Amino acid sequence: MRSVAAGIGVVPVRTPTLPPATHTNTYVVGEGALTVFDPASPWEDERTRLALAIQERLDGGERIERIVLTHHHQDHVSGAEALRVRFATPEHPIPIVAHPITAGLVAHHIRVDDAWEGEETLTCGGRRLTALFTPGHAPGHLVFQDEDSGVMIAGDMVAGIGTVLISPLDGDLGAYLDSLQAMRSRSPSLLLPAHGDALPQAEGLLAFYIAHRHQRTEQIRQALDVKGVTTPRELVRLVYTDLAPVAWPVAEAQILSHLRWMARHGLAQPQADETRWVG
Repeated sequence: MRSVAAGIGVVPVRTPTLPPATHTNTYVVGEGALTVFDPASPWEDERTRLALAIQERLDGGERIERIVLTHHHQDHVSGAEALRVRFATPEHPIPIVAHPITAGLVAHHIRVDDAWEGEETLTCGGRRLTALFTPGHAPGHLVFQDEDSGVMIAGDMVAGIGTVLISPLDGDLGAYLDSLQAMRSRSPSLLLPAHGDALPQAEGLLAFYIAHRHQRTEQIRQALDVKGVTTPRELVRLVYTDLAPVAWPVAEAQILSHLRWMARHGLAQPQADETRWVG
């Protein structure tokens, strides 16, 4: 287990996540009483590797106090019950914690014991973390900020590798932009993403993320002005001009989320059940 900040260790585990990412970071916070964030892998070899890394801590007299899920996506939750079963005992049960929305979305395969809506402060083995509700990438997304250091466990709000998908299935661009601003207002010192390395200059990075989304929206608006009525797939070719065709479906989903945001702000209008759009 590698240390990434004071009182925070990380074990990247291989998961079925979106390329170019291949792993999800499982963070272990605290000393003595440990909180484990996003034990993520569905694969037994990776679950075992994570468990062995945690076992080294337990052999030194520590214990798992709780498991926390930042949101419901499978590359964040798939190892949660397996980790609980491996280490929980009747004397020391291990509760799983998530936002109420996340709890509902994973209820068919994960029992969430404590539901947090945001603003809760938890003690993680000597560290004090505050939960912040950050919907947008996922409807029940939470991030957690260390009150002393300002370090923020950011889930999928930012990425150290690849990009953040705002899927039209369960994402919302407007909510995502608001959540990025809420994170920025807390002046984080360091962002710990679920995928990739830690991200310094956190406030500037969050400002960049916000500006980049608005820049992408403007590109889509200009493309609609040039082409008139068009489809999300046609917009991918106009906006993501250097993107390989294999990545077009993800980009198409991203563009549809932007189009929905534009529709709410009077910048685009859907035609034929969102299959075509006009500016």
